[in-house]
Amino acid sequence: MTAPSAPTQRDLLVETGARLFHERGYTATGVRQVAAAAAVPLGSFTNHFRSKEGFALVVLDQYVARLDQIVQATLHDPSLEPTRRIAAYFDAIERALDEQDWSVGCLIPDLATEAPAHSEVLRDALARVLERQTSAFTDVLRQIVAPDDADDLAAVLLAAWHGTLLRMKVERSGAPVARFKRVLGRLLPA
Repeated sequence: MTAPSAPTQRDLLVETGARLFHERGYTATGVRQVAAAAAVPLGSFTNHFRSKEGFALVVLDQYVARLDQIVQATLHDPSLEPTRRIAAYFDAIERALDEQDWSVGCLIPDLATEAPAHSEVLRDALARVLERQTSAFTDVLRQIVAPDDADDLAAVLLAAWHGTLLRMKVERSGAPVARFKRVLGRLLPA
């Protein structure tokens, strides 16, 4: 059996960057801070990433890849009824948030509150991520609501979820998530 390999400097930088973006925000996090927190020389940062913006794109891609795993396990699970798929998605995210003591929300709305003013490239990347997420919800919602309503409901549902996560971070409490899930249960057909 082969021992797991140690994370590379690049991996350490990306993991640390995600944590610092969650804690401090994109604008308040400098590349020097990321390198120092990762215990990696600043030169290694510049060897792996051409800019903070390029770095943020990699951090976002890694984050979205983790979310995609949850989407696959929940929203794309054909063994679950459509309404249960949606609930399972939010349940999975809630468990992860609880493990973080409600202090870490979602990187997507976190970046979306800052990045568009500073980076058109990040704004475009976030728009694509949001479109992909909306599409995953739309596919499920088309099975339980009128097809013409599914796109709008998916977009509103995702926007409400992101707002819930921002409020959760402010309150450092699972109460906004519990409220969201109660209302979701009343909105979706059984």
